[in-house]
Formats: sequence, C-alpha cells, structure tokens
Amino acid sequence: MLRRFEAWFYGVGDLGFNFVWQSIELYLLFYYIRGLGIAPAVASAIFLAGAAVDWLTDPLIGAVADRLAPRIPLRAWVSIGGPLSVLLLCLAFAPPPVPAAWVPGYALVTYLALRFAYGLGNIPYGALTARLSPDPADHLKLTGARMQGAALGGLIAALTYALLPADRSGGADFRLGALILAGLAMPAFFATSFGTTERVVPRAAPPRRLGGAVAAMVALLVRSAALRRLIVTILLVGLTMTLINKSLLFLFDQIGARRLGYYVALVPALSLLLTAPIWARLALRAGQVATLRIAAVALMVAVVLLLVGRGVAPDLMCITLAIIAGQGMSVMFWSLVPATVAACERADTDGGYAVRVYAMATIARKLAQALAPQAIAIALYLPNGALLVAIAGVALLTVLAVIFYPPVGPENEHTPA
Repeated sequence: MLRRFEAWFYGVGDLGFNFVWQSIELYLLFYYIRGLGIAPAVASAIFLAGAAVDWLTDPLIGAVADRLAPRIPLRAWVSIGGPLSVLLLCLAFAPPPVPAAWVPGYALVTYLALRFAYGLGNIPYGALTARLSPDPADHLKLTGARMQGAALGGLIAALTYALLPADRSGGADFRLGALILAGLAMPAFFATSFGTTERVVPRAAPPRRLGGAVAAMVALLVRSAALRRLIVTILLVGLTMTLINKSLLFLFDQIGARRLGYYVALVPALSLLLTAPIWARLALRAGQVATLRIAAVALMVAVVLLLVGRGVAPDLMCITLAIIAGQGMSVMFWSLVPATVAACERADTDGGYAVRVYAMATIARKLAQALAPQAIAIALYLPNGALLVAIAGVALLTVLAVIFYPPVGPENEHTPA
C-alpha cells in the first residue's frame, strides 16, 4: 500500500527527466545546426549515433541494475543518473571550449554521454513501478502520476525556452534554459529517491558475468510470450503516437494553417496532464487491457474522420481526439509493464526482471521513435494525404494487435509466460 503522496514523489521524477528529454527532442538539433554551425548531415548523424548507443547500453543498464538489486535499490540510480544527465545537458548547450574544427567531435562526445546518463537514471526509474507495490491499482496510480509529471515537465521546458530573451545568440539562450531546467530538476530527482519505498523485493540473481546476463535477457524475449506481447504493443503504440506528434506541423502546413500547428504542438503535453487521471479511473472500472483497446479504437476512428474531414476546425477536433486517445494508450501500456514483469518472474527463477523488462520496453519505444521520421520523410515525397494514410495504416495495425495479441494484464496474469 502506497503512503500518502508517495505516487507524487514518484511522478515528480519524470518531471525532471522530461526537462532533459524535451530539451533533446525539440531544441538540441536546432542548436547544433543554427547555434554551432554543424552541417545538417553531421548533426543528424550525431543523433543517429545516440540512438545506437541507447540500443546497446539500455540492456546493459537493465542487466546491471537487476543484478545489483536489492543491495542497490532502483531509486538510488535515479539520484545518480538524473543529476548527471542535467549536468551533461548544460555541457551540451554550452559553447564548446575547443577549436572550430573539433566542434562536431565535442558535440558527439557530450551527446553520447548525455544519452547514457539519461538511460542510467530513467530505466531504473521506470522499473520502480513494479517494485513500489504489488497492487495493480497502485500501478495505475503510479503510472498516472508519472504521466502527469512527464506532461508538466514538457510544458515547463517548452515555456522556459520560449520565454528566453530573443535578442541573445541562440547558444546563449539555450544554455540559460538548460541551466534553469537543471536547477528545477535536481530536487525532483532527489524527491523520488528519498520519497519512495521499494516494497517488492526480487529474488537474488545467481552469479553471472555481465555478458551472460545480457544474453539471458535476450533469451527471455525469445521464450516469454508475455514480454513479446508487451513489446509489440509498445512498438505499435509508440510508432502511432510519434507519427502523429511529429506530423503536426506538416499536417497543418498542408491545410494552409502553419501558424496554428505551433500552438497545436502544445496539445500532447496538455492532454496528457489533463486526461491521464481520467484514463486511470476508466482502467479501474473496465480493466487495463480493455481500456487500451478502447483508446486504440477511438484513435482509429479519429484518424478516419480526419481522412474524410474538410476544414481547419474539424481537422483540429479530430487531431485533438486522436492525441487524447493516444495518451490513453501510453498510460495503459506503461501501467501494464508490471504485469509482464510478474509473468516473467513467475516463469523463471533467475532473480528479478523488473529493470530488464523496462529496458526492453524502452528500447521498443525508442525504436518506434527512430522509425517514425523515416515514414514521415517518405510520405512527404508523396501527394498530400499520404501522411494521414500512413498514420491510419499504423493505427489499424495497433487496433488489430491490442485485440488479437494484447499484452498480459493483471486480470489475466496467469497467462503462460
């Protein structure tokens, strides 16, 4: 049973992590190209290298954190990786103390270190949901608090950078924003580290080399139907939501309302902040898997209406409904991860799996984030409307997956793993 306000101590951690993530996702590439003068091809290659590092290091972080638990609690990683990531964020936005020819190398090194530090804190942070309580109702409460913290973090980060003095150079503005967000993030990380209690103690893992631990995690994916179901859900939901969010400016540009697109870009964070508790309440009544299906069907309906709609106002309404439904899917799949952890741990005596499962879930989410821009780029070479057709196609696949190959939920936890 969670203590009073413990869910909020947990959720505030994602407030801090989203200060970092939103800075990376929305502003760092622009700073590299406009502020540092790095060629666009080189800057995009730096980002691709960061994604490759994530795919390599996230499983390692998961294996090490699970191996060291419970001697080193998961919340301890938050107080290490979180502060380290905001310090590296400040370095990433700082004027490089190197000759001009070495600037791309400096950007690459600081960016790779930033991505590693972010994963070092964020992956164990996500796994805390399964360790703070065994109660599915608490998992919903924790996930809802986390989603609201993430949404609030995104809004604060966007407003911070937007309100920076416009007459300064781009680099100085972003550095000031990073410093402000770093100061706000530090207490958030420590609030999570010292304000939560891990009540679910995993079995001690047998001695094993690190490489063997990572190989065992891959083997778990091969043999665990529960984990495969979760990964498919996260990959498709993540791809659908990333396509929608990254397409907003393009969609409104195509209908002649480019300026409106910049304001609509605030809808994902606002809708998550406002609707996460509503989705959590619905899941308590209808069940988490059923709510996931409701959200997937609602998103599909909104996208179909957008395909046949005419006019800015109907399009705005349909896009808003699609984003709200997508947030419901996001809340549900993260709240269902603890059920997959439980299924894996029941089927295996090889210690705890919480961080490894969360690491693989995070990899699936990042893979979706890497695939979406490729789909958008292809669609932009095609006639107007191709982007919506692509979104509708992925949304249909998501509906089929959550109906016929859903993730394991608390109501059917005894599904074979």
